[in-house]
Amino acid sequence: MSEAAAKALAFANGLRKNVATAGRRWSQWPGGANDLARVIACIDGIQQRLAAVPDAEEEGAASVAAGISDLRAILEWTTYQSAGIATARALAVARKTRAFAERFGLLDDPAAGLSVLADSEESLIENVRSKNDYMQALAARNPQLDLPQPLVRIESLAPKAERKTGKLDLIQQLLKSKKKK
Repeated sequence: MSEAAAKALAFANGLRKNVATAGRRWSQWPGGANDLARVIACIDGIQQRLAAVPDAEEEGAASVAAGISDLRAILEWTTYQSAGIATARALAVARKTRAFAERFGLLDDPAAGLSVLADSEESLIENVRSKNDYMQALAARNPQLDLPQPLVRIESLAPKAERKTGKLDLIQQLLKSKKKK
């Protein structure tokens, strides 16, 4: 095995460990475990190709270069995937914070403060959208890798319409609690 192939294999081993570690967070999303398995299988395939590279410099150099290029694409893709998930989690926290602030009237000027929180939510959604676009572009440029679609779907980040509790709802809750006693 050539020195270049050995270095590429070391890169693949490190990337596999990194993806396995980051992938634990992916598994918490629908389809995340399957996507993790696909990416690790892709890395394993590259490792097998690199291990089979002939010792001849000319023949092996192209195979090693292709393997390293594929590994870099996977590294970039997984970085965007992890960042997209982290951003989606930040969005959930921002929404909980806004709901808490609204519920308890914690902001001095509610109109100004809540608009800042709403703007931050839009910014976070746009951030996920751009990461997803990058991931899809990487997958399109590297079809041989068969990279999955981004886990965080923009549609799933849309704010859910919260229904305000009306008088009828309050009466129904009181009646239910009275029946339980």
